[in-house]
Amino acid sequence: MYITLFLGSGMIISRVEDIPLLTALFETSSAIGTVGLSLGVTPELGLLSQFLLIGLMFFGRVGGLTLIYAAFSKKYSIASKYPQEKNNHWLKEELILS
Repeated sequence: MYITLFLGSGMIISRVEDIPLLTALFETSSAIGTVGLSLGVTPELGLLSQFLLIGLMFFGRVGGLTLIYAAFSKKYSIASKYPQEKNNHWLKEELILS
């Protein structure tokens, strides 16, 4: 999944911005790995490429499994349950009788 995003986004950025493929791949790998390195091309990129990098940064930070779990987990309407009081009167009567 990460390799597909890395290669696909790198090729899209390289094609749209007309920059070398290795430069685009470096930027996308840095984004998805949330490394923070850049070759200085990022400020000059267009809006589409910047949003692709933002999406890769978010996806890399949160993680693929977390996003998949959040999207497909069952939604429960009751988030928490209050504890129920148990009736222990019979236990008190046994203690009194003994």
